[in-house]
Amino acid sequence: MAECLGRCIGKLVEKGEFCGLKPSSADQVCSHQQFVDDSIIMGKASMQDSRSLKKVLDSYGTTTGQLINWSKGFVYFINTLKRRQIKMSNILGCQLGNLPASYLWLPLCQDHLDTFSGALLDKFHKKLAGWKGSLLSQVGKV
Repeated sequence: MAECLGRCIGKLVEKGEFCGLKPSSADQVCSHQQFVDDSIIMGKASMQDSRSLKKVLDSYGTTTGQLINWSKGFVYFINTLKRRQIKMSNILGCQLGNLPASYLWLPLCQDHLDTFSGALLDKFHKKLAGWKGSLLSQVGKV
């Protein structure tokens, strides 16, 4: 079913009804990522895009019976006026989130990649230290 949702969002992009994001080094538009039962949808802060997306998401829920729990959904913005953020979160029916935040234990931030990779490496080193300690003998620990 999640693949169906991905295709619906992809068709919105093809029709020009949803912009998605295009990183400067990429050839393709990135509009969504899906992980098991979670989805991240990325786009420009446009009222029309919000309405188109809401329409597709509602249609998907009605068609498949997999209703979206809007109270658990968040929308995050970068460099967008607060007034527009509020209007768009109302259109989508989602909560307005604040950055930095985390998703699947990874940080979401509007800073440079160095901030993200530093936080990820710190988390990795903490896990690795605990793992190494569990493999040492009692004498090795002393």
